[in-house]
Amino acid sequence: MSVLTDKQRLSWRRYVGEGAVLGPPLVFFTACFILPLLYLFVVSFLEPSQVELYEKQLTIDNYGRVVTDEFYLMIIGRTLLATALVLVISLLLAYPAAMVIARFEPKWRIRMLALLLFPLMVSNVVRAYGWISILGRRGIANTILLDLGFIEAPLALLYSFNAVVLGLLTILLPYMIISIANALAAIDRSYTEAAESLGAGPFRTFWHVTLPLSSPGVASGCLIVFFLALSAYVTISLLGGPRFKLLVSLVFDTVVTLQWPRAAALSFILLLLALAGGAVILALTRPQRVRGRRA
Repeated sequence: MSVLTDKQRLSWRRYVGEGAVLGPPLVFFTACFILPLLYLFVVSFLEPSQVELYEKQLTIDNYGRVVTDEFYLMIIGRTLLATALVLVISLLLAYPAAMVIARFEPKWRIRMLALLLFPLMVSNVVRAYGWISILGRRGIANTILLDLGFIEAPLALLYSFNAVVLGLLTILLPYMIISIANALAAIDRSYTEAAESLGAGPFRTFWHVTLPLSSPGVASGCLIVFFLALSAYVTISLLGGPRFKLLVSLVFDTVVTLQWPRAAALSFILLLLALAGGAVILALTRPQRVRGRRA
């Protein structure tokens, strides 16, 4: 019978300790996320039923109808367009603001980031209703334009593509700014000073030094904005109204009408779009460069 060495005992204790720490979260994650997700995946391949949630017969029609029906394809295209627009505008607005915040002293930088976090304490429902009071036919925007004589009748600003993009942008912009500002603040100034001492101008220094080194922050901010924009049901429903729907609101509509198989199929198509979009973002930003991996 072999006797364990001190090194083997320490290694065994470490594995037991790590298992004790990681075990409960993994069990909880598996029970509350993985298993329901697998169940939903199975349901997406079942026949719909008029008297039950689904029939116990396999079919691919739930996916086939989504990828062949022009209505569903239009909703998917509109979803991708709105999400991409929110992502691009957020990045263009956030990066300059993050560069300014990153140059502040640590105490002022923390205060600015805390100020950006303040709107996140307000419910998305409250902020959406705030935009309704601004963009409605009798809202603040139309009232001001009518009083100034710029328009003769109220504009249809609410329940539109622009209203949804604007509402999502105001909600998600702080996430992008905070992510990029933290990445920029962590960059050692000696890198930019070295580039400038070698004759690089401000643009070349930014393009070849600052932007690549901030790619982890850009990637994390883009991923957060992209995923949250895809799943922002409340804002899309309140500002888009019944006539302007995206994929997440279509999933909700099919759930409340008890069309579980089709709702499950739409949910997994939404998940596939999220994973594909995340892969594209990571491929474009390449955050692994900063950690010393091969680009």
